[in-house]
Amino acid sequence: MKNLKIIGIAMVLAIAILAFGCGGGGPGGGGGGGDGSRSVYPNLDPNRTYYLISSHQAHTYFADSHLALRYAAEYFNVRIVASGPDGWNTAEQASAIEQAIARQPAGIITRMWDNSPLDAIRQARRAGVPVIVTETRMGETNEEIGGALTYIGLDNYVCGRDTARELVKHAGRSGSVVLMGNWGASNTDAKRQGVEDYLRENEPGWQIIGYVDDKAETAAAIEAGKSIINTYGNITGLAIVGLDSSSGTGISQAMEELNVPAGRFVIVVHDREPSTLDYIEKGFIAATLINKTATDEYLAILLMEDWNNGGLKNIPLSSNNEAAGINPLPDNMFNTAFPITRDNVQYFKASAMPDIRTSLYNR
Repeated sequence: MKNLKIIGIAMVLAIAILAFGCGGGGPGGGGGGGDGSRSVYPNLDPNRTYYLISSHQAHTYFADSHLALRYAAEYFNVRIVASGPDGWNTAEQASAIEQAIARQPAGIITRMWDNSPLDAIRQARRAGVPVIVTETRMGETNEEIGGALTYIGLDNYVCGRDTARELVKHAGRSGSVVLMGNWGASNTDAKRQGVEDYLRENEPGWQIIGYVDDKAETAAAIEAGKSIINTYGNITGLAIVGLDSSSGTGISQAMEELNVPAGRFVIVVHDREPSTLDYIEKGFIAATLINKTATDEYLAILLMEDWNNGGLKNIPLSSNNEAAGINPLPDNMFNTAFPITRDNVQYFKASAMPDIRTSLYNR
C-alpha cells in the first residue's frame, strides 16, 4: 500500500507539471540549437546545461537512457551532457560530479551504485545545483541520498518480488532456481532480497539452490552461465533468474556454446540488451523485466526544469520552503518494471526505436 501511495503521488505530480508547466512541441517539432525559440520555459537561461553523470556510461543497458535524454534535450531545448566513466568506477563518477559543479550546471542526474557519490551530491546541493538520483540509490529518504531532490526509478526490492511472480507465471509453482547477478551492487542485492522473500512467503514449492556472480560483464556472465549448467543442468525443471543486464546474454550464450537447446530451462532475466531481446525471439529466454529507464531520465529533466522555473520550488507548503527546510518533492518516485516476452519483443528491438539526433546532447 505504501508503494502504491508513492507511485500515485509521483503520477499526480508528473501529470500536474505536464498540464500546467509545459508547452511547445516534441522532437522534430522545429527549432533546436539552444536559441530558446522552442523552450518549454522561455523565461529561463536558454543556454542552460544539465549533466547525467554515472559509472557504466558505455554499457548497452543505458542505450534507452541516452535516447531519452536526446529526446528531452530536443523537447526542452536544453543542452545535456553525459559524463563519467565508461566502466565501473564509482570514485571517478564522484569526481566527475565535482567537476560538473564547477561549471554551474542547471542540474545533475546521477546514480548511486554505492555511497561514493554521496559527498559530491551534498556539494552540489550546497552550491544550489539541483540533483536527482535515478536507477539506484542508497537509503530511502532524500537526506540519505545527499539532499537530492528525489529518486526516480524502480523500487528494486519490489522489482525482485515482481521477478519471482514472473518466474511462477512461466515455470509453475514448484521447482529449483539458481539466481545470477552482480552481487554487491545496491540495486541487484535489493532485487535478490525481493525474489527470496516472495518465494519464501508465497511459493514454498520453489527452492533457491544456488547463487552465481556474473559481475555485470558479458564475458563473466557467459562463464557464470556455463557454471550453472555444468553444476545444476541435470536437475529436472531447473529455472534460472538473472538480475542484471548481462545475465540474459550470459546464460543464453552459455547454452549455445554447450549445445543446450532453447527451452531446456525456464529463464527469466532483467533489462533489454539487444542480445537479450534476440534470445527471447529464439526461445531461450521466457521473459525479461525492464525498468522504464527512459521515463526516469526524462522525468528528471522535466522536474529540474520546473524546479529552476520556480514552480516546484515554491509550492505553498509553507511561507518559505527553503527556510523551513521542506522539500516539496516526494523522497521517492517509484517506476514499475515491465515484462518483455515473445509476444511483444518486436516493439523493443533497436531497429524499431526512433532515431533521434541532436546537437544538444553530448555523449
